[in-house]
Amino acid sequence: MKRLTLLLIALLVVGTGAMAQKNVKWVDAQTLTHLGKLSKTTNPYHRIEVADYPELNKREAQLLRKSAGESILFETNSTTIWVRPKFGYARETAGMPRNASCGFNLYIEKDGAWTWAASKSNSYYKYIDGQISDKDKNGVRLLDLPLQVIKDMDNSSKKCIIYLPLYSELLHLEIGVEQGAEIKALENPFRHKIAIFGSSFTHGSCASASGQTYPAFLQRQTGLYFCGLGMSGNSKLQPCLGRFLGSTDADAIVVDAFSNPNIKTIDERIDLFIGEIRAQRPEVPIIFLRTIHRENRNFDLKNDQREQERIDHVEKVMKRILSTYDHVYFINVKNQTGTDHETSADGIHPTSWGYKRWADAIQKDLLKIFKKYGIK
Repeated sequence: MKRLTLLLIALLVVGTGAMAQKNVKWVDAQTLTHLGKLSKTTNPYHRIEVADYPELNKREAQLLRKSAGESILFETNSTTIWVRPKFGYARETAGMPRNASCGFNLYIEKDGAWTWAASKSNSYYKYIDGQISDKDKNGVRLLDLPLQVIKDMDNSSKKCIIYLPLYSELLHLEIGVEQGAEIKALENPFRHKIAIFGSSFTHGSCASASGQTYPAFLQRQTGLYFCGLGMSGNSKLQPCLGRFLGSTDADAIVVDAFSNPNIKTIDERIDLFIGEIRAQRPEVPIIFLRTIHRENRNFDLKNDQREQERIDHVEKVMKRILSTYDHVYFINVKNQTGTDHETSADGIHPTSWGYKRWADAIQKDLLKIFKKYGIK
């Protein structure tokens, strides 16, 4: 009897979900406003046309195909919002929830501020007939199933941003609203365009949701248009990526440059990296950031020594760089994530609260530099 009751409940849930989906009107996300792009790409959710940069290795190219830092902006009076994705490469990343690595994060404007509304993802694996599978019984990959992000809202007009997955590749995306509801693109409300190139910190590793990276916090807090170009573990001052950044129309370039490369790589590449940008954009401000304090050095003496040697070396390098190049800056703020040692997820990456603190810590210096260039 108990088994029959559970079966009936399961059928009711499935039936209710299927009925709800029949009442959904789907629109291609590309008919709405796509934010976070520094250049046009054949696949609109890739961040760089990687084929144009054969110097990139397989891992670097894979990272740049992920939709980290991108979002979809629109206005709707629907009481419910869905997404229907088609994933290429998708993964769950250790130390972070699916809501960030392969999920969607919705913010809605309320009283003039962008306010968290929902974070959702589909299951990556399920038990089907006693076996672990990443597909449903119809052979559809679970991550590609329609996903209800939020429901039971009022029917007033709402300005919405859906942040896209940080560690997955999207091939296609549709936004769903209820039948009869309106949905339309909006003009980009954020000012100027600022590129942020960097490590897994910029990528957002260990954030709780895809809209809780420090570039995303900076964008919502300042109203400036930050485009994140995080490359988890692979932000190593690659000259070809300096060439890419120089080819964009960014009003400023912020670089989390010293979190991944070792001292030898920094010395070999930093002038080449700057030179590639300068060859195309001789006066664009280039703003380098100090790396954060990694909590895994608190008791590991060797790690502590290695990290401090790199930080000390970077200060010497940047002293030379600042005396050599015009329009280059170094934000050397210590303790960006605080001094209480309570913001680390895994000893390396901050939690979302740590990323919020990081954004707060560098915001004043960034705005001061931006103001010199009319970015405000």
